Amino acid sequence: MKASVISTLFLIFTFIGTSIVAQDEVSDLNIYTTVDKMPRLKGAGKDVGEYVRKKISYDDAYKLQGIEGDVWVSFVVTAQGEVTQVEVEKGVDAALDAEVIKAVQGTRKWKPGEVNRKPVNTQMRVPVQFTLSNTERRLAQQIKSLDEQGKRPLFVLDNKLIDGLVQINDYNVESIRILKGDKAIKLYGDRAENGVVVITSKNGTPPLY
Repeated sequence: MKASVISTLFLIFTFIGTSIVAQDEVSDLNIYTTVDKMPRLKGAGKDVGEYVRKKISYDDAYKLQGIEGDVWVSFVVTAQGEVTQVEVEKGVDAALDAEVIKAVQGTRKWKPGEVNRKPVNTQMRVPVQFTLSNTERRLAQQIKSLDEQGKRPLFVLDNKLIDGLVQINDYNVESIRILKGDKAIKLYGDRAENGVVVITSKNGTPPLY
């Protein structure tokens, strides 16, 4: 009888000990939203969103459509400094949102967050801001107005007609203007009856007047 009781107690203590070990292992998988030290990325400083923004080409294909706003992205920096679980919580455009995800996933190894001086998995949530200038915003509104009327304008890049929008690096754009009415038709014929978006690059081509 005594042997049976001792055996039972041994099994109970063994079970409890195993449970405690298992709980410790689960705690290592916890994701913290509040930490003593936030994760850090070399070169990003305190503004991770701006760092990510600079990794993305916010070109004319977006600007001519008036696409702007804050893309809120969440991700986890693991205790090993890796980025995982990248998601867009609030986006502005499917293609631009995908670029944000790609840029975050491509960040170099992070210094992980810490709790009680120990590295932990940390939940991050940052805004990546895309903002048009007043000139770009007015231009996009003019193009949108023509589109809503079913009047797609003609696009011209450096005196060459192009089909729809063209992607051109910001640093290579000299000017973007809209021509309407008789002036547009005089330069480009009847195809310009819905207006013309004239893009001039910095490759030596003189602007049109």
